[in-house]
Amino acid sequence: MEFRAARGELLLALVFATTGILWILVALGLPLWQGFAPDSGFLPLIYGALLTGLSLVIAADLVLSGGLAGSTQESELRKPLLVLLALAATVAGLEVVGFSASIFLLLMFLYAVIERRPILFACLVSAAVTAGLYVVFRTWLAVPLPTGIIGF
Repeated sequence: MEFRAARGELLLALVFATTGILWILVALGLPLWQGFAPDSGFLPLIYGALLTGLSLVIAADLVLSGGLAGSTQESELRKPLLVLLALAATVAGLEVVGFSASIFLLLMFLYAVIERRPILFACLVSAAVTAGLYVVFRTWLAVPLPTGIIGF
């Protein structure tokens, strides 16, 4: 019998659920509403609730579908742990190399190494997504993104 889910996926879902709970706890300490508009704690509360809820749904699906039965192999934990390490490296490198470079490198790693897509595909999609994020946040929303040593 083949199992569709690995224990690493359950671990990752629980890590995201815990992160969502932390967002909720922090958001509850912030003002949620001011006058007629949401305040600084509103969106973190919504995002935390969504992240927690969706992560718990995924975790429940993994447990109830029997996707966790069988022995845990080292290769089952490899992909979720690599994703977590890549995210941590991206956050750590954000101030050093800047937003665009760190997001591009993260996406390249996810597409080329984790998903094993062709390098050209990974490069083109990573560049398109990075450019789209840059346009939305830097140009349209005027968010001051970290520039790093590269300058963008």
